[in-house]
Amino acid sequence: MKPVVFIYTVIVFLIFSGCSHSKWDVDISNIETRQEIERFDVGLFSVNTDSIWQQVPKWEQKYGNFFDAYNQQVIKIGGTNQLDYARNLTYFLTEPYISGAYADVQVLFKNLPFEHELADAFKRYYYHFPEKEIPAIYTHISGFNQSIVIDSGYLSISLDKYLGAGSKYYTMLRTPQYLSANMHPDKIPSDVMFAVAITEFPYKSESDDLISQMLYYGKIHLFLDAMLPQMADTLKWGFTKEKLKWCHKNENLMWLYLVENKLVFTTNYKEIKRYIDDGPFTSTFSKESPSRTGRWLGYQIILSYMKTHPEVTLPQLMGDQNYHQLLNESRYKP
Repeated sequence: MKPVVFIYTVIVFLIFSGCSHSKWDVDISNIETRQEIERFDVGLFSVNTDSIWQQVPKWEQKYGNFFDAYNQQVIKIGGTNQLDYARNLTYFLTEPYISGAYADVQVLFKNLPFEHELADAFKRYYYHFPEKEIPAIYTHISGFNQSIVIDSGYLSISLDKYLGAGSKYYTMLRTPQYLSANMHPDKIPSDVMFAVAITEFPYKSESDDLISQMLYYGKIHLFLDAMLPQMADTLKWGFTKEKLKWCHKNENLMWLYLVENKLVFTTNYKEIKRYIDDGPFTSTFSKESPSRTGRWLGYQIILSYMKTHPEVTLPQLMGDQNYHQLLNESRYKP
């Protein structure tokens, strides 16, 4: 029995530790990228509210388009061309929930524990996609809105969305447990690179069906493997060990269910959401299952495709939008 226990332990370790993705652990020792993270949140909340108008030109010069997007799309107080801009910003900065969350951010993120991991991820991004722009990276307080803000030339992290599952603010906001469980600092690198992936490689498909979305997100998660090869799968997926183990144990049954119920090529929006969107579990499977099981199955199909076609590079895969062909050529057999 001892050899069996040993083998089982190794398999579980590989599944949950992320070490099974070592093929993506490329040499980045000679790659240099601009990856200092700018604490926009500190500068903004440190301002004397009586001198906001004097500070605005400095913010506009330093942060460019991000500053405008922050005002109008993140905290939604309007642009600096409005006469009541300073009053609106003052209200935001001094609102008890917001200022309280910022105080917690200052304790939890006095240093940025994810900075080195994120820097290495962008080095790997440059390694695979040297033609892509490396964005400037900021941190901000969103008022519990978007976790990651990304556009041409910049990316910013909402630190108030990563205070930990037990944060009193998430309780007061009645954030569902399946969401708050992933609102902690260790989730930041994978959330950032996920945002980069879906921005740089947006979903396109002629036959917008379930399998196309499954394989699209399968590609996105393979991208995460390449950017964060040492990160545990539980973190990259946002699944507990038990739910990830459930997926591996029931992979064949999940795929068989989709095939037998003629769901693989369904274009029914509600059915697609059932297997792609976030939630507490996948309702047609089991309460022990995670949500997003369609994405996880799509990832397994992409792994099978890459094993069958070792000559395919990551850029080639990310650019391939022929999802039915990817399925056919994957030789997927769960």
